[in-house]
Amino acid sequence: MSKTSRTVVSMPKTAAKGEIVPIRVIVQHDMESGFRHTERGVRVPRDIIRNFVCTYEGVEVFRADLHPAVGANPTFSFFTVATQSGTLEFKWSGDNGYASSVTSQLTVTG
Repeated sequence: MSKTSRTVVSMPKTAAKGEIVPIRVIVQHDMESGFRHTERGVRVPRDIIRNFVCTYEGVEVFRADLHPAVGANPTFSFFTVATQSGTLEFKWSGDNGYASSVTSQLTVTG
C-alpha cells in the first residue's frame, strides 16, 4: 500500500559543479514502536519506517535503516556532491506495506 506522507525537503535549488550540497529531509510519521500500551492495556501495534533511501539521477547517495527506537517524524541530514543537473528521489518504506516518495530538482551550474 502506498501512502503520501507530509515531507519537508530542505536543499538548495542550484549548486556549482563539484559543490557539496547539504540535504535535510523530515518525514511525518508516528513511528509506533510496538512497545506502548493504551490506557486499557492493549498493545499498540508496531508501525515504523524501516528504511530511507535517496538517489541522485538513479545513483544511491544515502541510505538509512531504522529501528523501533527512532522517534516520530524522523529527520535525515546528509550531503552529496553536485555532479549534474537532475532529480533527487527520496523513498521510504515501512511496516504494513507503507511506502512513499518525493522528488526534488537540482540545477548544476558551471
